[in-house]
Amino acid sequence: MSVVNRETIEKLINETQDVNVTIFIPTHKKGEEGKQDSIRLKNIIQKAKNELVEKGWKENKVDKLFKPVYTKTEENQFWLHQDKGLAIYANEEYFDLFKIPVSPKENYYISDNFLITPLLELQNHHNDYHVLVLSQNETKMFKVAPDETTQVIFESVPTSMEEHLKYHVHEPSMQHHSGASGGGSVFHGQGGEMDENNKELELFLKHIENKVTKYLKNVNGPLVLAGPDKMVSYYKKANKYFNVLDSFITGNYDNKSIKEIENESWEIVKSYFREEILSDIERFNDLKGSELISTDVSDIVKGAYFGKVDTLFVPMGFHQYGIFDTEKNQVEISDKLNGEAVDLINHAAISAIKNGSTLYGLPQSEVPNNSGLAAIYRYKS
Repeated sequence: MSVVNRETIEKLINETQDVNVTIFIPTHKKGEEGKQDSIRLKNIIQKAKNELVEKGWKENKVDKLFKPVYTKTEENQFWLHQDKGLAIYANEEYFDLFKIPVSPKENYYISDNFLITPLLELQNHHNDYHVLVLSQNETKMFKVAPDETTQVIFESVPTSMEEHLKYHVHEPSMQHHSGASGGGSVFHGQGGEMDENNKELELFLKHIENKVTKYLKNVNGPLVLAGPDKMVSYYKKANKYFNVLDSFITGNYDNKSIKEIENESWEIVKSYFREEILSDIERFNDLKGSELISTDVSDIVKGAYFGKVDTLFVPMGFHQYGIFDTEKNQVEISDKLNGEAVDLINHAAISAIKNGSTLYGLPQSEVPNNSGLAAIYRYKS
């Protein structure tokens, strides 16, 4: 099981044989519906098996093809740890599967290529980013990657106000004690004491900021802040890192789960990772009336094959079947998969990847002109 990115998709393309089977099913992370996922998979595998037999495959050959699928999916606990979907790729020489964070339409595809277009959307999700959870009880930072979230451990710096105060000299009037819940420090006093408390909080956050900025300068990427408004405000005042996002998650995050932090931070950071997509959509719109753009599937299939496509916008869940004769450079559109027909959208995407194009998997409503496929050309002749 691998992380899905451009390299993953390129590997799938390179692993193709004469006959390749792709299976997508929606899955459930938990609950009664999750118990039906294994049955759903067996049913769709049976449909794929039947089609292979109709194509002339012997049953023992078909069983051998799907044996790695059964071996993997029948492991203990397999169905207890799912995401929103499952993608399976198999041929006589290769097998892999991916638990994916999007819910695909249940489908199988048998062709001379794997069906890679549903994976293109996953490239848009994000690169690595960090979330700094500010708290007087325990300040923590997490690295959020597409495959997992891990905590970044800071050394030689107090991560709570209680620890911080052990190493600093305070005015005699300042008092604090450990809170009843969470073990953090609770300050009391008014006027000057309150000002002193704020100064200590600012100093605590400055020390944290120094460590965070030193770390992030080596890894780059956006930083999302989470915590009470006051702490976020003080942190931003001290901040020297260039890529702290303006929006932040407000509130007490002491008891939030990692999954909650992932989900809430993604709502803030997703627009950051979509900037490149939006820029290329704007570029497409600026080229309207020019020969350097197209929404004609046949034209794009040919252009992608011959390396003319610079950027390809692929609509998720949309299929256009047909035959592409590369020798005659002709495309014949079909209503369904039959005979030599393939998914032309998938064919164009594979060609574009092989030729180094930029690809975006998008909801159809976000594809330029709300079209079945859209492209910006490198050149047009």
